[in-house]
Amino acid sequence: MIADYFWKVIFLILLIIGLNYWFDWRDDVNSLNRHLNALTEIIEKPTRKGDKACRTATFQSIYHLREIEKVRGEKFEVRAVIEEIRENVTDISREEMGLIVDVLRENYNNARNFGLFKNEQSLEALEEGRGTKIMAGPWRGEPLELGHFISPEINDTIQFHFSNRLILPETVKAAMEFADITKDVRDRADRMKRAKVLDVGSCDSIIRQYNTLRELSSRN
Repeated sequence: MIADYFWKVIFLILLIIGLNYWFDWRDDVNSLNRHLNALTEIIEKPTRKGDKACRTATFQSIYHLREIEKVRGEKFEVRAVIEEIRENVTDISREEMGLIVDVLRENYNNARNFGLFKNEQSLEALEEGRGTKIMAGPWRGEPLELGHFISPEINDTIQFHFSNRLILPETVKAAMEFADITKDVRDRADRMKRAKVLDVGSCDSIIRQYNTLRELSSRN
């Protein structure tokens, strides 16, 4: 009798542990699918106009990636997440998806370096698509802003495109808006042209401006 009772207790303990594990696993799967679907929707239907809509999409994309990382742990990698999403996105070319991977990775790494993932209020702001303050690093205390890889002052045809938006400290954004065309901007424009995000004429104009600035600087 005692032995039977003992094994029944052991069985119940194992059953409870197993059920708890199963519930945790189910919650993780549901959370993962929910955030993958939300990120897919942002990428599949990116906003083409309106800075407010761009801010919402960019900030929320960072939040969804953070929640995916919580489930994936050490296996988390932005490119792997996007490759998984790409199966459900048919109207975005591989070249454009490459741009999206780059911008997501850079924004995500910036958010981590800015200390946003260690602060509940910052995470809440990202979830709601709102700006917040930088919590760590040399720009601590500055407002988080949404800037551009290619400034509208250089070319305004892609100012609202998802792959052209970059989270930045407020002062850095202000400095970049009126900066000269750099090699990075030229190379970015070329990639956007190949991805058919930036039209040929606009890309050629950026390259001509870059070459002109380079020629002028070499004369000095």
